[in-house]
Amino acid sequence: MGKHPSSSLLTVSDLRKSFGGLEAVAGVSFDVRLGQIVALIGANGAGKTTTFNCINGQLRADSGQVLYNPASLTTEERIRLEKEHELQKTDAPQPHDITGRLPRRIARLGIGRTFQITATFGSMTVLENVQMVLIAQKRAWRRFWGYVGNMYCDEAMSLLDTVGLKSQANGHAAILAYGDLKRLELAMALAGGPKLLLMDEPTASMGVEERDSLMRLTHSIAKEKNIGVLFTEHDMDTVFTYADWIIVMHRGSVIARGNTKSIKTNAYVREVYLGEEKKHA
Repeated sequence: MGKHPSSSLLTVSDLRKSFGGLEAVAGVSFDVRLGQIVALIGANGAGKTTTFNCINGQLRADSGQVLYNPASLTTEERIRLEKEHELQKTDAPQPHDITGRLPRRIARLGIGRTFQITATFGSMTVLENVQMVLIAQKRAWRRFWGYVGNMYCDEAMSLLDTVGLKSQANGHAAILAYGDLKRLELAMALAGGPKLLLMDEPTASMGVEERDSLMRLTHSIAKEKNIGVLFTEHDMDTVFTYADWIIVMHRGSVIARGNTKSIKTNAYVREVYLGEEKKHA
C-alpha cells in the first residue's frame, strides 16, 4: 500500500463480461486506494484489458459493479461535479456507482487512462496535445475556435515539465521518440486531474531503460500527488519493483492477490502464470 492510507478509491465487485460463449471476465473483485500502485497481471487473454474497458466505460459489463469514492475529492471538486450532475448531492458522500457510464463522464470524475497504443494528436505540437485535454476537461469549447493559442498554456507547460518534456513543447508529437510519446500520453492523462490512473501496458514495446524511466516517473508522481494507479504489465521485474499490490488473473478470474513477496512465492501463480511466461520467453 502507498504511504497515504485511505478508504477505497475504486471498488470493483463481481465484474463479469462475456463474448458469445466465452466469459472473458468471470467475477473479478478488487479495490484501489489513493497513493497505491496496483498491478493487474496475467497471460495474454487473461481478461486484463477487458476488465480495464469495463471500468472506464469502453465496454459495458454484463453484471457486477464499479464504485468510485467521491470522498477522495476535495470539497471544491465535489461541488463542481454536483453542479454538472456527475455526482448526486448528498450531505455525506458515498461510493458512487459508475458502472456502464460513458468514458468521457468517467474521466470527468477523476479517472484517467493511457492505452497500449499511444493516443496522441500527431499533427499538433506537444504543448497543444496537453492544451486540448485541458480545454475538454474544463469544458471550454465555447472559447475554442480551432486554434488553442495560449489557452491553459502555463498549466500545460507545468504538466510537460512534470514528465520531462518541457524542452520539446513546441515540437510536433509525430516526431517524438516512442518513450517520449508515452510521457506525453501520461501528461495528457494528468491534465484531467485524475485521482486514479488506469495504465494498460504502459511500457509495451519499450527497452529496459525506457521502461524503467517511465515507471519510475509514474511511481514518483503517484506518491507525490497521492494518485491511485492500476496498471497491467507483462514484465515481472517492473511489476515486482513498482507495484504495492499485485492482482493475478487467469482465464477471466482472480487467482491470487498480495504483495511482491506473497506473489513470488505463490505456487499456483508460479505454475499457471510465471511458469508460462518463462516457458514462452
